[in-house]
Amino acid sequence: MTTYKTNKTTFQLNWYANPYHTPLFVAQSKGWLLEEGIDLAILEACSPSDVTEVVGAGKVDMGMKAMIHVLAAKDRGIDLTSFGTILDEPPTGLIFKKSMNIKGIEDLRGKNIGYIGHFGKIMVDDLMKQAGIPQTEYKMVRVGMNVTDAIMRGEIDTGIGFTNFQRIELEELSGEPVGMLRIDELDGLGCCCFCSIQFVASDEYYKNNIPKIEGFMRALRRAMDLTIEYPDEAWDIMCRANPRLNTPLYTKIFQRTLPYFSRDLLNVERDWTKVGDFCKHLDILKNDFDQNSIWTNEHVPSTGTPSVAPVTAGGVLPSKTSPFAVTPEPVAIQA
Repeated sequence: MTTYKTNKTTFQLNWYANPYHTPLFVAQSKGWLLEEGIDLAILEACSPSDVTEVVGAGKVDMGMKAMIHVLAAKDRGIDLTSFGTILDEPPTGLIFKKSMNIKGIEDLRGKNIGYIGHFGKIMVDDLMKQAGIPQTEYKMVRVGMNVTDAIMRGEIDTGIGFTNFQRIELEELSGEPVGMLRIDELDGLGCCCFCSIQFVASDEYYKNNIPKIEGFMRALRRAMDLTIEYPDEAWDIMCRANPRLNTPLYTKIFQRTLPYFSRDLLNVERDWTKVGDFCKHLDILKNDFDQNSIWTNEHVPSTGTPSVAPVTAGGVLPSKTSPFAVTPEPVAIQA
């Protein structure tokens, strides 16, 4: 039995390394994580469904997962804490080649529909139930994150994917326009926040490693700023770390992903409230559970890093959070 202990911090991606993971690799490549005392080992996932289990069980220190899965994990006794956001509301829905002539949910009768994991099936089954379409009139096929390949092989007619990822893949590989039925629009949610991607850790790891969480978020704050402000440099870093991504297709996916990167890294209370209520509607979260109890913004640093000091010491609106804040000299008042 080995007694070796590593000083590395492990981080589980929610899939293979791809364009929307760019800020993480920027933080690592720039040495910003090491500056925070974090030697990060980034792990790819063969099956996205494994992430909540391995992180929740403490087998991996930290990871990332979609908001709806963080909440749904509670139904399986997996306790996770979200301490930040990397991707905000990427439009998600059922993608299909235009030649399938799918215009609305009624056109899904008789179709093979691909889904990523258990909760994807629950969402689609609920939509079909709302539309009065019995399960005998369509077939659900589990394809994981490989919806594009499954459509190209003819295994499914449509499947769940991101507008900034699988939809672009399908367009490029099929050579024809690709449509999408957005799940948030079919459900009238008003936003696609259920697929926002969160930074997560088990409750136990989070509580016992606050300084590391804070250092991680400081490094990611710098990396997100660079990714958004200097995307060409960020993408070059990502491709050096993952040479297989250096293709026109992945470059296009990165460009389409830029608008969805979370500029401030914050969890959004409105989104957690809405997605929690959606989970309760789907019966994958108990009605008495407070969905706002499993996230925090306490360790998210403020946006931006000033390069110069204010003209007026402390700024014209002095704040305790100002990196250049100063305590005013006391003024003597003469009688």
